[in-house]
Amino acid sequence: MVDAAILGLGWWGQALVSAVQGKSERLRFVKAVVPDLAKRAAVAEQLGVALSSSYSEVLCDPSIQAIVVATPHSLHVEQVVAAARAGKAVFCEKPLSLTRDGAQQCVDACAAAGVTLAVGHNRRFMPAIAYLQDALSRGLLGQVLHLEAHSSNESARKSFAAWRSEAAESPAAGMTGTGIHLLDLAISLLGRPDSVTARVFGMEARTPPEDACNVFLAFANGVTATLSMVQTTPRFWRMHLFGSDASLEILNDEEMVLYRAGQPPQRRQLAKVDALRLELDAFAQAIELERPYPISPEQMVWTAAVMEGVCRSLATSQEEQL
Repeated sequence: MVDAAILGLGWWGQALVSAVQGKSERLRFVKAVVPDLAKRAAVAEQLGVALSSSYSEVLCDPSIQAIVVATPHSLHVEQVVAAARAGKAVFCEKPLSLTRDGAQQCVDACAAAGVTLAVGHNRRFMPAIAYLQDALSRGLLGQVLHLEAHSSNESARKSFAAWRSEAAESPAAGMTGTGIHLLDLAISLLGRPDSVTARVFGMEARTPPEDACNVFLAFANGVTATLSMVQTTPRFWRMHLFGSDASLEILNDEEMVLYRAGQPPQRRQLAKVDALRLELDAFAQAIELERPYPISPEQMVWTAAVMEGVCRSLATSQEEQL
């Protein structure tokens, strides 16, 4: 059993703790680091974690093997590097960093310390994504040509803290906090990205933000991808991979549709899973050297590089090389 501390106990931090506390045989949370102890006391008691206001104190605690970072995006790099230097394995919520250099600092610090680095892209653990990966490995679609993906949700309206609407924390609108899943999945399926073009179209300034971010990616292997994110419409998620022989579509995590010329669509319902628990269990497995975490350090850096490229493209209104 890996004993972990969580840095940040907001809405998402609470979701991470709840996913494993008393349920996982691999990882448990024993402490939470928060700036305001009184504000989180009732939540901490309910979740079964002790509270601390000192990150340094937690890093010096030899009984804590791992740190889970669930704080505002701009704090991630400093906090991940500090954990690595203290010899702690680190799980960081996405985005790991908003820049390539920041992500590389995290990767290098963990490599130098010999500790595990994991990033919280929980969609990697959905059965639908495993099916897409298997279809690619078996050549089920023929020559892969293009990927379309869309992510929309009402989180900005219902659950997100005010800091998420700040330009410094979400420079690519909804693509930063939740749409980044699409960037990570595109890289996991298609490999190294070469260039990116991005646009944000918004309504009048409102809280929560009402906008749409659209991204076009070109990959080193010649495949392209179009990714879209809308922040405030009802939740919808879709990923559609097109090949020369067939295409495969995933709808809202649990429905898969295979399309072939001259045949009716083949539909399949996929199992529901707790992706948060799966990703944290995978983190614990990596710490215990049972298997590597499924997101490679190289992919972590590429995802951050694309995010940085998206932000540059939004500023220049041009295609940006990665």
